[in-house]
Amino acid sequence: MIVVLFFAGLYFLDWSSIRSSNKKMKVGYFILLFCYLVWNTLAVSWPGWPTPNDMILLVFGWADRISQ
Repeated sequence: MIVVLFFAGLYFLDWSSIRSSNKKMKVGYFILLFCYLVWNTLAVSWPGWPTPNDMILLVFGWADRISQ
């Protein structure tokens, strides 16, 4: 859980570039942050929930089989 909060803090470090953008960009920023926090919190606390690494392997797993 500490890692999830750490990366959310890193996400907020980008706030300086978002602050000067339009309202649509700010709303999208917070929607993306919310989705990120929910996804990673579920991945940490619920064993059946796929982690981002699992999703990457699901999408690009075919490339690993080709390279071997």
